[in-house]
Amino acid sequence: MLIVEGMDGVGKTTLVDYFVLNGMKKHHFDYDVNNMDLITKYMQILKEDTSHLVLDRSFISEMVYGPVLRGRSKIDLEEYKKLLIAYRQSNTAIIYLTASKDDLLLRRASDISDYNTIMQYYNSLNEQYNSIMQYSEDYIDVYHYNTSLENELQIQEKVKRLIR
Repeated sequence: MLIVEGMDGVGKTTLVDYFVLNGMKKHHFDYDVNNMDLITKYMQILKEDTSHLVLDRSFISEMVYGPVLRGRSKIDLEEYKKLLIAYRQSNTAIIYLTASKDDLLLRRASDISDYNTIMQYYNSLNEQYNSIMQYSEDYIDVYHYNTSLENELQIQEKVKRLIR
């Protein structure tokens, strides 16, 4: 299983669509303001055949966006660690995509909500993502690609080995 993570506009869905074209099944986790039992939600996916599954976002987003936008995450660090360990046991790797603020603003110019979030919170979200990814590396493989420095085809070439 692969988890594709990063801020809005970094190219997650574009990369996930590449994986789908190469035989993987996509699952997108949307934010659900009413769902407080996130651990069950994120563990449920592990009951599926995860060998050809790619996640467009995951519990990692809650660990980033929760503290920055709402002042807290619905998942604490110990629960997060348990999720990382459980996902690692399902042979999961994380693909962490980043991009410059200017590139994200340009890419999300047509979505005023995403644009405003990036404009206001880019530095905080970037710092939180980097911190969470650094923590995650102790438990699961994390591959980092900067979509401001590498184009879509270059990144696809690099991630081909992850889908074999």
